[in-house]
Amino acid sequence: MVRFGSKAPQMHPNPTATLLVNLAARGVGAKFPAERLQAYLQRHGIETRVEFPDSPLAMTRAASRAANRGDALLFVAGGDGTLRVAAEGIERSDTALAALPRGTVNVWARETGIPRGLRAAVDTHLGGQSVAIDLGVADGHRFLLMAGIGFDAAVTRDVSKALKRRIGDLAYVVQGARMLPAAAGQSVRWVAGDSAHEARVTMMVLSNTRLYGGRVRFSPGALADDGLLDMVALAPNSPGAALRVSARLLLGRLRGDSAVLDAAVPELVVETPGLPVQLDGDYAGVTPMRFGLRPRALLVRVPAGPLPPIIGGPSS
Repeated sequence: MVRFGSKAPQMHPNPTATLLVNLAARGVGAKFPAERLQAYLQRHGIETRVEFPDSPLAMTRAASRAANRGDALLFVAGGDGTLRVAAEGIERSDTALAALPRGTVNVWARETGIPRGLRAAVDTHLGGQSVAIDLGVADGHRFLLMAGIGFDAAVTRDVSKALKRRIGDLAYVVQGARMLPAAAGQSVRWVAGDSAHEARVTMMVLSNTRLYGGRVRFSPGALADDGLLDMVALAPNSPGAALRVSARLLLGRLRGDSAVLDAAVPELVVETPGLPVQLDGDYAGVTPMRFGLRPRALLVRVPAGPLPPIIGGPSS
């Protein structure tokens, strides 16, 4: 049972907030203590509205209403995909996204030091700070973390929802292992700025943050507020090269490998048609697709004290 005490760090006088609960997210469900959480916040001077959106569009619209009301905080109970669609509704507003990690992987919470425990997460936000980060854009869709093109997006598209509920992020590992024997690179053409590129690529990742899938780091130096996407494309030309790249990925040492292409770009267009795309772990369609950023367009709530390593790009 989740217990809420009587003390918590305070924010500023008379703030309002909205709590959005994704009942379909792993770790939420009908027993989520929304009413007790609402009462806890209100005891600390935060008038809080609770909503239970039942679709991604409803989540975005509910978030937009919170921004239009001028809420200081938007608490979102769910995973990274839930945060992604909620963020779209508060883009370029004064409402800060406050994650309550309850999904499959919770990469955003790991990147920013938001604890898994519900009471601890709430108190972290109440005593935390709001900072602006870049918001990724992919043909009108938004993303906080990263976009994947190719093999990983195909895994995301085909992974069993039931398996995700049972074993969490390991479901992606299982599905990837099933699909690996048939995985093969293909010729991919992309344009970044004035430069066109073409290579045989197994997968491409465009990162706004660092931690991929909660386990590895394609772009260990990525910053969420520098106005750039960190592009990494895996282009092994033999089974041996594929094994080498896989090992280097697990060790976090991709940079400098001849089978790895990397760059930092504000925008990139993948022109090759038919490649699957995932955004923050959600399947999002196929290429061609344009990827970019809305610089510092999203306010997020992070713990007090030194900023997380992914935040700290050049001042605007």
